Amino acid sequence: MKTIYTISEIIEHAVEHSPYYRDLYEGVDLSSLENLPIIDQDKFWKANTFENNKLLTGSIHDGIIFKSGGTTGNPKFSVFTKSEWETFTHEFGDGMASNGLKEGDRVGNLFYSGDLYASFLFITKSLDFCPVPCTHFPMTGAMEMGEIIKTVEEYGVNVLAGVPTSFINLAQFLFENNKTLKLDTLLFGGECLYEDQIEILKKAFPGALINSVGYASVDGGHLGYFSSNCKNGEHEVFLDSCLMELIDEDSGEIILEKGREGKLVYTNLTRKLMPIIRYPVGDRAEWVEIGDDNRGKRFALKGRSEEGARIGPVTVNSDDLRNIFHDNEMATAVNNFQLVIERKTGKDRLLVNIVQVPGSGLSSEKLRDLFYRERAMYLDAVEQNLIDHIQFNLIDSDSLIRNKRTGKLRLVVDLR
Repeated sequence: MKTIYTISEIIEHAVEHSPYYRDLYEGVDLSSLENLPIIDQDKFWKANTFENNKLLTGSIHDGIIFKSGGTTGNPKFSVFTKSEWETFTHEFGDGMASNGLKEGDRVGNLFYSGDLYASFLFITKSLDFCPVPCTHFPMTGAMEMGEIIKTVEEYGVNVLAGVPTSFINLAQFLFENNKTLKLDTLLFGGECLYEDQIEILKKAFPGALINSVGYASVDGGHLGYFSSNCKNGEHEVFLDSCLMELIDEDSGEIILEKGREGKLVYTNLTRKLMPIIRYPVGDRAEWVEIGDDNRGKRFALKGRSEEGARIGPVTVNSDDLRNIFHDNEMATAVNNFQLVIERKTGKDRLLVNIVQVPGSGLSSEKLRDLFYRERAMYLDAVEQNLIDHIQFNLIDSDSLIRNKRTGKLRLVVDLR
């Protein structure tokens, strides 16, 4: 059973029971969503500590807890009550009925489990609620390549669901063994899928339909579903259970026309324990379809926004770098920095452009070694051949990429 609230119920509950939202909305007219301030992610997560929590509206006594993706030394956690988890997966499962699944499909789940990751359990439970009758094969992303192929061939698995890097690695294994694999559908999630990757997958899995499994985040919730109307990178809004806005990153203006890029800001209408109200998702997008009510219905993702850089399966926020500089007494040595994401070798790579204070004596090698020591999760992904090594570049201030119209520094630049 799904439980969905009105926006007024969500706001009233948050103000009454969450110290964080009570302070945030002090003196604010609560009668309209657009009057409310957009969440500052750094302050939001600092309020969401496991002890002495200022964000939650009640105690944690039932439900499920996940660790939000990222490289931070103190992992962010996201909590759902049993009812909220049921609604989240039920809603997403309903959306999966539109992503290419057919009655009788045998679905191999290659998403990752363990270490408080959500994806495997999330897809498992969403498949349970999906109205399309299908059989679930809980394989997990840790399964060896040879065993994946053996399971597909032995049991007639015709659909694989997982992250793009898992599919690419499987494709490489097939090429090395002069094989292809017969599948009807590949359902990807957790990362964007790029044109060069699509061409590789078409060769390894000839004839397979390649669709998004849907768009979601463990910190926010159900962000969008893939339908037959969608092209690669596009998703439909869950109109009944969330409010999705596009906001101009420079002016703060709400975008209501098609074809104009902005950052996605999300309000979840199913979560009361950990309210998500005007939360920046971390992605830029543009509206592809606007409804008769002048509300966006379908959007196309356009890369990362200022909130974070997604490199393969890993997220690096600007605050991650600031914390590393601060913790290692380097804050006064860094005048400015910028995260740049590129894709040139078939894998994502993060470039960190740093303007150092003259005479600070920083070096690219020292910075990279320090980053890997502090954020081992990133290096783990490199060693798994999922992403390229991080690269630190010491540059002058004039070389930082800025908004051409306003001159404002862009904290995250996505060149993919």
